[in-house]
Amino acid sequence: MKKLFYITILILAFLPRAESQQLLGYVEVNGTVKDGLKPIYNANIEIYANNTLLKISQTDITGNFTFILELNRQYNIKFTKEFYVSKFIEFSTNVRENELGIWLFSFTVELFPEISNMNFSFLETEPIGKIGYNKRYGEFEHDISYTEKMHDKIKEVLENFNNKRANMYESTIRQADANYKNGKSIEAINLYRRAAILDKSNDYPQEQIRKIDKYLKENLKNYDRYISLLTNADSLFSNHKFSQARFHYTLASEIVRGSAYANYMIEKINKLLPVFNPSYIRLQKYREFLAKGDQMVSEVKYDQAINYYNQALAIQHGDTYALKQINFLKSQLAKKKSKKQKQKKYEEFINLGDRYFTNQSYSAARLVYIKALQLKPDEKYPTVQINKIDQILYPNKAKQVDEEFPSFTEVERNEAFLSDLAKKYPEGKTVEFYDLPGKKMKRVILVEKNLAAEYLEVRYDYGTFFFRNGQNISRAIFISETKE
Repeated sequence: MKKLFYITILILAFLPRAESQQLLGYVEVNGTVKDGLKPIYNANIEIYANNTLLKISQTDITGNFTFILELNRQYNIKFTKEFYVSKFIEFSTNVRENELGIWLFSFTVELFPEISNMNFSFLETEPIGKIGYNKRYGEFEHDISYTEKMHDKIKEVLENFNNKRANMYESTIRQADANYKNGKSIEAINLYRRAAILDKSNDYPQEQIRKIDKYLKENLKNYDRYISLLTNADSLFSNHKFSQARFHYTLASEIVRGSAYANYMIEKINKLLPVFNPSYIRLQKYREFLAKGDQMVSEVKYDQAINYYNQALAIQHGDTYALKQINFLKSQLAKKKSKKQKQKKYEEFINLGDRYFTNQSYSAARLVYIKALQLKPDEKYPTVQINKIDQILYPNKAKQVDEEFPSFTEVERNEAFLSDLAKKYPEGKTVEFYDLPGKKMKRVILVEKNLAAEYLEVRYDYGTFFFRNGQNISRAIFISETKE
């Protein structure tokens, strides 16, 4: 049993106002449903509060389940499966007033098959366990004394259970074999399915089921449709679309009259529908979509995030948080796309310029490098290439400039450079102008109390750029700080 306080801080920081009030506290419940040592696949976990069905989930192939319970509610968690005795647990999530946090709680539930002449009716009204909050330790825990009492009560009923289970298996197999021999395939497959539950270690029932299933596919009209209807019905049931699921189960039962599974599910839905509250599922789905959207944002998967936020909007129309997130992410994607397109165009110009340069088409190369520099003014490579070309195209002017101001653009603006400027230039402002190959430059040196700063205004035929100590700045900052 663990409590995660640090997650609460994250939720407080990032959840929208309305949702933060509802999701700050919950218990994440996980566990396993078993029959002895064997996991039970596709067992139903029905979550009730105030005699209202809130949600149903199913165990996976390993028998595992997970679900979330909000704080400060009384729940009944019911575990059901065809051919098994149902059980339920009371789970109170009431905590101290104003307490927030996220708790993890795990447990295992063991279901046992329905056995003739064994009375488990008390399990319909008495929970097999009670879980509540211990205020002293700040954790959720089992009511040990109640669990022990129920354990003794169940143990008394389960006397000679294994022998009775084995006897019922043998009896069920005999009935199934007799029906199969007499050509009653549906009755036989129903019995083999029950037998497969009674003895999970015996392969014979499953072998017979596969044999009958193959026979029915070849000889029973619309049997494939029957299987398809059951598959669709199961999916609808898992998604809490009970009325639609019942319709599909009913159609299936009309194709294969006597289908134990279809009739079991129809009866189950008839019991669930009157107590089911679909609004809770909608709210949970809405929260789930928001949470998944937030997760995708944290993973920088913006397209997937937008999809989840749109699904949340489909449930809660006009939700401000989802709308804001979508608009923000769309703007980010647009910037990313523009940046990507700019990078692609820049690379195209560089590649073209390099080809021209290699072929000694220097004027054409210079023009293309200038276009690349217009897209990405901070890139050094096109500037270096332009300088190389200017050295080739204007050798005399470049030589003259080198004599007047050697390696001007290649000097790193570090502390040593600025210290030398402070020694070389007088206190106050000094302005210098340079006519360099392909550019004109205004250089402003400010010296105050032996501290120097260098400002450059560099004019190319394709644009003007401003620098302070080698770093890009805006024109406004240049004018403000140099008073030029």
